[in-house]
Amino acid sequence: MIKVSVIVPVYNAEKYLAQCLDSILAQTLREIEVICVDDGSTDNSGKILDQYAMQDKRVKVLHRENRGYGAAMNAGLDTAAGEYVGIVESDDCILPEMYRTLYEAADAEKPDVVKSDAYFWYEMIGYRKNTHPAHLNPYYDRTLGDPDRNTFFDFYMNIWTGIYKREFLISEKIRFHESPGASYQDNGFWLQTLLYCKKAKWISQAFYLYRQDNEASSVKSRDKVFVMTREYEYIEKLLLERKDYRYLPYCYYYRMLRHRGNFLRIADEYKREFCEQVCRDYAKYKSYIKGFGGLDHWLREMVSDPDKFCENAIKIRHTINERIRRAESLIIYGAGHHGDRVFRGLVNEGYYDTISCFAVSKDPAEKEMAGKQIVKIDNAVKGNPDALVIVAVIRGSGMYMQMAKRLSELGVTEYLDGTDIEENFYIL
Repeated sequence: MIKVSVIVPVYNAEKYLAQCLDSILAQTLREIEVICVDDGSTDNSGKILDQYAMQDKRVKVLHRENRGYGAAMNAGLDTAAGEYVGIVESDDCILPEMYRTLYEAADAEKPDVVKSDAYFWYEMIGYRKNTHPAHLNPYYDRTLGDPDRNTFFDFYMNIWTGIYKREFLISEKIRFHESPGASYQDNGFWLQTLLYCKKAKWISQAFYLYRQDNEASSVKSRDKVFVMTREYEYIEKLLLERKDYRYLPYCYYYRMLRHRGNFLRIADEYKREFCEQVCRDYAKYKSYIKGFGGLDHWLREMVSDPDKFCENAIKIRHTINERIRRAESLIIYGAGHHGDRVFRGLVNEGYYDTISCFAVSKDPAEKEMAGKQIVKIDNAVKGNPDALVIVAVIRGSGMYMQMAKRLSELGVTEYLDGTDIEENFYIL
């Protein structure tokens, strides 16, 4: 019996493909099949897949004309024969115990969805960061039902850290949007699975290595302006056709929420045009974000004067980049959650080599983070007198005030708020 069918959508992934497949075939759960969908690759991906299929009978390869990520995923779903279905992106990797742990976690209750945590993974620098949200600890490692449905959406948004009961996907007619290219079609699948599952379970372990250092990744594309909007139009149409009006608020809320990340991701020359779409959406859907003050404030500021909003956003981002580029080196003051987010924002902008170290107020418990030393702030400033210090905690918090005071005592009067980077840089 095939316990898990693992679908791997592939398009021009020769650089990472063998590593990905090796990690899947090394699973301690042996009763798997690996369905690789070659979506018209023009590099050596197809040949690599065929070689693996010859070496391991669990590997099945579908060669197709290029029709996009959604169509490739649907082809994989149509082929799958396992009790559950898993998904691995062709530039990512998984740890050996992933599918055995997920399958055994399903136990006698057999929930429709079983998911785990993930790691943000920078292979080149040997860094991985667990996505685990500690405030959700009471909801981990137990089966959740409809009363907990809102909490489902508080876990890290992804489709690939879990397994999905195949009968559930078939009975609920859950499919991917077959739009062109690789353009956020995971949003529709994610939303459908969490809306329609009767029972779900999240386990408090991480197995999935989500690669952050693939520059060709579609999520880093700066010219895909309206693809996210089109995905949520598809979800809305789907829910209306099914007359599932009770779920429309989820669709509308996430449509508006995704606008902020999309605005930060796209190139400056597209921002003003994109604002027109946001303004139209805000007029229609603003009631669905009532109570989400930060998001509503950001959207209202844009809608009130789109020209000024775009001009200011571009100017602020340019000013931050100029300060960073002029700096001889960077000290990230803070090695916790916000230190990690600031780090990832800087790395995504190409500043890894400019980072000198992480710094903390007391003697550090760890010596290193993300390939950089962690040192006491006194020593960091002394050893890098011309560095730009970035205070990586929430602006205005008690901790921020303490850190600002310590910098003043060390003679550092000019520094950059890490919140500026979190608010203005696109961070996956």
